[in-house]
Amino acid sequence: MKALRLYGPRDLRLEEVEKPSPPEGWALVETEAVGICGTDKAFYRGTYPLFKRPLIPGHEVVGRVVEGPEHLLGKRAVAEINFSCFECEVCKSGLYTHCPRKKTLGIDFDGGMAEYFVAPVSALHVAESLSPETGVFVEPLAAVLNAVEQFPVKPSYRVAVLGSGNLAILTVQVLGLLGVREVVAVVRRDSPKRRYVEETGTEILELEEALEKRESSFDAVFEETGSNEGLDIAIRLVKPRGVIHIKSTPGGKAEFNQTLAVVKEVRIIGTRCGTFREFKRAIELLSAGSVRPIVTSTVRLSRGREAFEKALDRREVKVVLTP
Repeated sequence: MKALRLYGPRDLRLEEVEKPSPPEGWALVETEAVGICGTDKAFYRGTYPLFKRPLIPGHEVVGRVVEGPEHLLGKRAVAEINFSCFECEVCKSGLYTHCPRKKTLGIDFDGGMAEYFVAPVSALHVAESLSPETGVFVEPLAAVLNAVEQFPVKPSYRVAVLGSGNLAILTVQVLGLLGVREVVAVVRRDSPKRRYVEETGTEILELEEALEKRESSFDAVFEETGSNEGLDIAIRLVKPRGVIHIKSTPGGKAEFNQTLAVVKEVRIIGTRCGTFREFKRAIELLSAGSVRPIVTSTVRLSRGREAFEKALDRREVKVVLTP
C-alpha cells in the first residue's frame, strides 16, 4: 500500500509499504480522509521530536472497516487515538487514555496517512452519518469536549479563546452550545483566518488591543494559538484565580511570566484526547450540524509534502488528505 512516512524535519516520503495485518481484536480500516493537525505540523517542522522513525502520521482519521468483526464490516468509522491495555491500574481507574503501555495512533504508532491503518475494535466508533471530510473533526472536537467535561465552564463566565485555527473555531461553537454568557475570540490583527471565526457569530477582540489595554477580565481562557507564546498571553488576560485551558501542542518549551501566574493565583489546566464518551458526543454534534467545522483545502495522499507545506500557511484552517 502507499503511505506517507516521516523520517525527520520536512523529510516526508510517499512510499510503498506492506499493508498492516490486524491482530485478534483489531480491525483493518481503509482510509477515506485524514486531517493534518497541530501535532502533525510540529512533527513535520521538527519542533516536536518524533517518537518513531519513520512514522506514518495521522490521527484525525476516518475510513471503512474492511477486515474485522461482522458488525463493523463495510461501516464508516473513526478511531480513538489511544490504544490502551485495559489491564493496568491506570486503565482500571478509568484513565485509559493515560495508560503507560498505550500506543497512540499517528504519534508512536503508524497512523492514517496511508491507504490502510489498523486499530483495536474497542477504539472504533461507527460514523455513517458523517461524510469523510466531516469525520476527521471527530477527534479534535472530542478533545475540546474533554476540556469542558473535566473542568466545566460556568454559564456566567466571560471566556476568551486565543487563536483563529481549527481548535479555536470548534471551541467557540462548543461554548456557545453550553450557553456561556460571553465568548470572545482573541485574534491577531493580521490573522487571515479571522473571517472564519467571525462567521460563527463570535465577538472578536484583537490581540494587540487586548494587550495594549492590559485586558485582564476573563474568568477562563482557552489557549489554542498553536504556539509557545500563547500561555504567557493567557496569563495576562485571565482574571485573578481564573482558569487557563492549554490545548496547543507545538513542541518545544513555553516561556511565560511565572511570577504573574503565582500573584494572580491562576489555575493552568492541560487536557488532551477525548474518551469514548466525548467521541460519541462529537459524532452526535457533527451529525446534527450543531458544530460546523471548516475544511480549507483537500489534497491527495500522493501530494503529501505539498499538503503539509500548505497546512503551515497561516490562511489554512484544516487541510484534509484523501486517497
